Amino acid sequence: MKRYNKGIICLLAGAAMFAACQDDWDAHYDLNGSVPRVSLMDLLHNDASLSTFTQIVEEVGVDSLLASSQTYTVWAPVNEALADVDMTDRDALVRLVNNHVARYTNPTSTEPGKYIYMLNGKRMAYDGSGLFNGTAIEEGNERAMNGVLHKLSDTIPYRYNFLEYISVFPEYSKVYEFISRFVEKRYDASASVGTDSVFVDYNPMLYDWKYGIGHIDDEDSLYTMILPDNDAWDKAYAHISPYFATYNADPVLADSIQMVQTGQAILNGLTFRGRMDDPASRDSLVTITGNVIHETGRYFAPYTKVEGSNGLMYLAKGDLVLDDTCTWNHEIVVEAEDLNGRVTNTSTSVYVRNTDVTSAVQGVSNNSYLEVSNASGTAEVTFEIPQVLAGKYDVYVDFVPPVIDGVALAEEKTRLEFRLNYPLLDKDDEGRVERKEDDDPELIVGGDSVGDNKVKSLKLWSALQLPAANYYDGMWWTDEEHSQDDVDVRTTFRIRTNVKNTEVNVKYRRRFRIDCIRFVPVP
Repeated sequence: MKRYNKGIICLLAGAAMFAACQDDWDAHYDLNGSVPRVSLMDLLHNDASLSTFTQIVEEVGVDSLLASSQTYTVWAPVNEALADVDMTDRDALVRLVNNHVARYTNPTSTEPGKYIYMLNGKRMAYDGSGLFNGTAIEEGNERAMNGVLHKLSDTIPYRYNFLEYISVFPEYSKVYEFISRFVEKRYDASASVGTDSVFVDYNPMLYDWKYGIGHIDDEDSLYTMILPDNDAWDKAYAHISPYFATYNADPVLADSIQMVQTGQAILNGLTFRGRMDDPASRDSLVTITGNVIHETGRYFAPYTKVEGSNGLMYLAKGDLVLDDTCTWNHEIVVEAEDLNGRVTNTSTSVYVRNTDVTSAVQGVSNNSYLEVSNASGTAEVTFEIPQVLAGKYDVYVDFVPPVIDGVALAEEKTRLEFRLNYPLLDKDDEGRVERKEDDDPELIVGGDSVGDNKVKSLKLWSALQLPAANYYDGMWWTDEEHSQDDVDVRTTFRIRTNVKNTEVNVKYRRRFRIDCIRFVPVP
């Protein structure tokens, strides 16, 4: 077949007719100068060297498009390039055809580097040296009444997006099945007409930027993602799942909650925005879900890098490097000044106080703390501790010393007691709440010297084992029907003064100042 590489097509607006600008184009026009009365499917049928690709096009049903009046461009591989194609794998055949056909007319004179979107949404381009997306063009620019045909010496390499990759290769089936479990049908008002309601698949795991892992199925997005194979998934699951052990009267539901929360914990550390060819060279990285990874070299070291259509995939085969306290087992910090989840008894007064560069005490988190007092009785405040896991914690309370209110109050002090209420896991206990009291009822805070003006960190318990998770996962919060009021099980931490009436204003005051409460995970 004659090769045409010098022609320039001039599109006549409104007439949808092409005029020949070079002699090489003349043979493609009838005597009256019109576009030849053959379709792209006709051109495929008439070229014996493209018979295999033609057969595949017909097998997947794209032949009707290429015979229609709509305009397409076909990059057709020669038969030799398709000798090893499995004609029984329909999904693979669909991927192949959609990877070689694009809408509109895209001649070889198209500007190099300009994106051309294939039927599968993947972006490709000419490189200006006779290659299309890295594949050599044997013959180009053969015109049809509904587009143009190019003949390729080989197939265009198929690049999977991340979701495609884990859906196609069975060794990644577990991460794919977990992500797919969140797919739901949603009503599409824009596509629905009259009484015809249209519902589309929606997966909040992919489309919710607050809790999801990003648009890993979108060809127009760029990510870097670690993909664990089934062995790596299983090992990570075995390591993490005990931390999400949950009590529920229905043990099947409890197991389901544990499974969902564990899977989300694994995914929290896998996806990053943008394409990163050398992530290990960076000082730190932030995942889509906002987790900060510091030891980047260790985090990415064992993985194999694979090019995807929407970024770079790092394949974790057999093992997954997990920075537990960076990605899922976070330190829990409750700022005392936050109103949410905080309650007091009726006679206790609380005031939010702010600090600045002139304050006597520096280093107060968020430059704000809570002052708690009671003029006539016990000063008491209780905080909800959210998102607690079934693991070990060092428990701290950070206090602001009284000198914050002036030198005259520097030696003011009080005696406190603490109580932690948390749920149990044992089914025989029917989910009852256990109480943990501090071991020292004479615990004193305050009474510091005038020059001692730093936040005081008081460690109450070391490696305190909490038996059950009191955790609500991202997909639970994403549900519009859920709110803080729907949280059934709560872990609470109470602080109260333990001062006798005879001691008030003599040895102690019923007043204290809290910066924050911290539950620090113990590996």
